[in-house]
Amino acid sequence: MSDDDLDPEAFDADFDDADFDDADSDDADSDAGKEDAGKKSDKNRRRGFARRSRRRGPARPAISGMRVLVGTVVTTVVVIGLFLVAYFTPLMSVRTVDVTGNSVVAAGEITSAAAIPEGEPLLQVDAAAAAQRVSRIPRVASARVKREYPSTISIAVEERVPVVFTERDGQKYLMDKLGFEFAQQDPPPGLAQLRTPNPGSGDPSTRAALTVMAEVPPYVAEQIAAVEVSSPVNIVLVLKDNRTVVWGDDSRNAEKSETLRHVLTQEGTEYNVSSPSNPTFK
Repeated sequence: MSDDDLDPEAFDADFDDADFDDADSDDADSDAGKEDAGKKSDKNRRRGFARRSRRRGPARPAISGMRVLVGTVVTTVVVIGLFLVAYFTPLMSVRTVDVTGNSVVAAGEITSAAAIPEGEPLLQVDAAAAAQRVSRIPRVASARVKREYPSTISIAVEERVPVVFTERDGQKYLMDKLGFEFAQQDPPPGLAQLRTPNPGSGDPSTRAALTVMAEVPPYVAEQIAAVEVSSPVNIVLVLKDNRTVVWGDDSRNAEKSETLRHVLTQEGTEYNVSSPSNPTFK
């Protein structure tokens, strides 16, 4: 072995270079590993944030909720204010009262019965009470009162229509389809008279007679001068030419009417259609 081979400087140089190379290599590997780990960590954080963002949805500013709350409060205050103005001030008060449906009862009588003062705020008008007062007029069968903004009260009435008239103590009374006597006066021409011991809405004989009068066709009704009823099953029609028709009860009125139309062509003074399939006459 030569001296050069055992030169300490050469040995040291060789050792140091290798050592430094290894150190540099280790440092590079270490730095690269750290850099890779950092990149992975950043990616993981970004992915986790993205997932949380998708779950939560877009962020909503708190100011939007406050605006909605303020808008709701303002709207409520405005509505309450308008209601108070309409209820307590003459801004929307009664200036006109319209009456419809009347032909016999005067409009003035109806408005007087309704007793709705002019200038009263519409919201303070008790429409139900006014309608009840109008319906107390004998000729009025029903009444309906409505508010029509800004300043009108509408009263619609249905008048009673006479179906028959009754007579007692020399006085004549008009009776509607419900058996209510609503007027004391002479009947209009052609109206049939009801003859029964106890005329009225609660009397079964009266109700039976009114059912017949409501269901017979015009060609029969216009020939009837009187309806005599001794019981609900014993109804007799007195025609204007003084012929009589035994009707029986108040059932099968359409069949009886059709039978009567045919048998009246036969000579006779009394006809019995109580059994419409087997009429008799004499």
